[in-house]
Amino acid sequence: MTTSQFQLSADEAEQPPVVTASGDIDLANVNEFQDVLTRAAADSAAITVDLSDVSYCDSAAVRALFAVAATTQLGLIVPATGTIMTLLSISGLDRVATVTTRD
Repeated sequence: MTTSQFQLSADEAEQPPVVTASGDIDLANVNEFQDVLTRAAADSAAITVDLSDVSYCDSAAVRALFAVAATTQLGLIVPATGTIMTLLSISGLDRVATVTTRD
């Protein structure tokens, strides 16, 4: 049995829901990522996506994040340095989402 690299935590006491991702997010698994984001945003005005353990994401992942940011207040948790932070800056996601860095 494989464990999904995308987890949704949506306890009633926990607002907004948190989607935690790990590993790579790319064309091979972006549909699963998008599905988890959509479920998280379905009943909430805001969601948080924790990308702290993501080692790589491509344009498909960026597109999925922009799609959810178009309809939902998006918060991102990312490492303070590295490729994910650079990707957010280059793509402009850091201007449409609230970015929190984690060391």
